[in-house]
Amino acid sequence: MIRAKHTWIGDLRAKYYTKILLWFFFNRVHYEGQYEEKGLPVLMISNHFSFYDGWIQILLNLKIFKRKYHFMMLEKELRKNIHLTNVGACSIDKGNRSSLESLAYAVEILQQKENLFLFFPQGKIESMYTQDFVFEKGLISYVLKKAKNNFQLVFNINLINYGNRLKPDIFVYYKTENINASTTAEDVEIAFNSFAKVCFTKQGVK
Repeated sequence: MIRAKHTWIGDLRAKYYTKILLWFFFNRVHYEGQYEEKGLPVLMISNHFSFYDGWIQILLNLKIFKRKYHFMMLEKELRKNIHLTNVGACSIDKGNRSSLESLAYAVEILQQKENLFLFFPQGKIESMYTQDFVFEKGLISYVLKKAKNNFQLVFNINLINYGNRLKPDIFVYYKTENINASTTAEDVEIAFNSFAKVCFTKQGVK
């Protein structure tokens, strides 16, 4: 597997590239959510519908969580864009025994309070209007079973609305979800879907 290799120059480039990219293609970013700082690592679960995913979460992290950002990519894709390791990318090779090493690495990341780990449960890009999220099995259940320390679980749904403008607005919804020792991956999936439906309702999507 390929591990993240944060560099200060990589983080700096990501910060300004993200702001310029989203400014260029979008009209405005709206944030709505609740988060209480507890000095814990953050596991963020988000929907996955476009190229801009990841960059939107970088901006959310800079504004709200202020953690060292990490996210997981397919190993074959990360090898084509190896520079992304400098902004927190790590790899997983699905179907390979090395995937267990990747899952263990996710747990390792979540042992440090300064870290945030982003997880896309769909495992692939789907329509923005997908409302029934089926989680890929593996990472969430592994983290819940193997993590020995407390962390904060944050749900994030991002939606786009054009209205009557050439450039659309981004609506970034986020929520801290309470978990405990008995929380299962199925519990998390149900709670995430419930949160997603609330977000779609706010956007007028049924």
